[in-house]
Amino acid sequence: MASPWRSTRARVATLLVALFMAAFGSSGLATWAALSQPVDEGIEARLQHEMAALQRVYGQNSPGVAARMIQVRERRPAGFEFRLTDAHGRRVGGDLPEGFAYELGLTTIETPPHAMAENFIDDSDEADEDVGQRLRVLTVALPDGADLSLGEDLGRTRQLKALFLRTFILTSGAALLIALAFGLSYVSRILRRIEVIAKTADAVSGEDMGVRVPLRAPERSDDIDQLALSVNRMLDRIAGLLQSVRQVSDDVAHDLRTPLAHLKQRIETALSGPPSVDSYREALEGASDKIDEVLATFEALLSIAQMEAGSTATAFHAVDLADVAAVVVEAYRPSAEDERHQLVLHAPKPLLVQGQRALITQMLANVVANALIHTPGGTTIEIVAEPLGEVARLSVTDDGPGVPDAVRDQIFRRFFRVERSRTTSGSGLGLSLAAAVASVHGARIAAEDAGPGLRIIVDFPALSEHLT
Repeated sequence: MASPWRSTRARVATLLVALFMAAFGSSGLATWAALSQPVDEGIEARLQHEMAALQRVYGQNSPGVAARMIQVRERRPAGFEFRLTDAHGRRVGGDLPEGFAYELGLTTIETPPHAMAENFIDDSDEADEDVGQRLRVLTVALPDGADLSLGEDLGRTRQLKALFLRTFILTSGAALLIALAFGLSYVSRILRRIEVIAKTADAVSGEDMGVRVPLRAPERSDDIDQLALSVNRMLDRIAGLLQSVRQVSDDVAHDLRTPLAHLKQRIETALSGPPSVDSYREALEGASDKIDEVLATFEALLSIAQMEAGSTATAFHAVDLADVAAVVVEAYRPSAEDERHQLVLHAPKPLLVQGQRALITQMLANVVANALIHTPGGTTIEIVAEPLGEVARLSVTDDGPGVPDAVRDQIFRRFFRVERSRTTSGSGLGLSLAAAVASVHGARIAAEDAGPGLRIIVDFPALSEHLT
């Protein structure tokens, strides 16, 4: 059987109770210390005050009369014990016990049982005749050489401290029960919420990717809700990646079937015909072209996967989008002119962003190549690099046939093609790769209707000196 101390609930509850009791005990000790000193000081103050009154009585009467008057005064319920001796040390009156050295000033004496005079009255409810007394005594010398001693029984102080101790023990027991109940309740409530997160993780492990950790209302949100929100975001990301993997697998199986089928057909045609070096050469050359297409597709898929996984992330540096746009336009201008396309560049001034120049160049090249491939001759393609608020915008706009509204948001998916473009060359990965590059740079990429035509925009976070 597992030890109960292996339970998180028991350990945390015990820790909370221990901390609470430590704080409670510390406050009790502080209270005890704060109580003891004023009580002791109060006794001495009362002795000093009463002694001053008795000195006035003694000064106004003869020693015998003064002794009787003092005895009457001190028999009051709140009175003190006293002892009056003459100048020769003979006892004149009082009930303080003999056999002790009553030195001048404040002293403390402890008496054995039955040591007090018979006329001493102890009005304590807890008096015990078999227990001695501890007295705080103040002794002064009178003007005629007599000594007057005044004492207070410290038993009253002991009773007060004993009462405090009993009260503290009782309240400590009650506090312990309350702390234990509160600790178990509080910890159980927290652990139940953590168990919900654990059960959600178990459900996801059981391939139920749709389950999520329930969240409380925002105004009641706490650290555990933040943890649950982070777990849900992680699960959303995992679900998205799994869906992406399934989509890639389906797309690869579908879109690579055609070039592989063509490759097989060429080989079979060459094998079924009469043996000929020329036919074999033609078949091998066609097969090589198809293999290059397949390798290019896999290379693009690998690049997209690496960027989505963050493995291409290196230190960014300042990149001028205007310069990148100029380089890409110059690179594609000859092929554009061959197809009767017109490339127009509008990048009047430097526009700096943080990034990797090679990746941004590849992204823009893919977008421009996509426009060249999927628009008819005579189309104008405009490349613009401009500051726009807090972003640096790079856009490619054509006045071709555009993309239907229903599928415009899908053009960044891997292998996606509109129906009219299925017979054109390419793997259908150019815009997917562009989207991956934008994601690496924290940029937003989107497709808009250019009326007519299509506009691809990429908004990068601009460096501060280029904000307008």
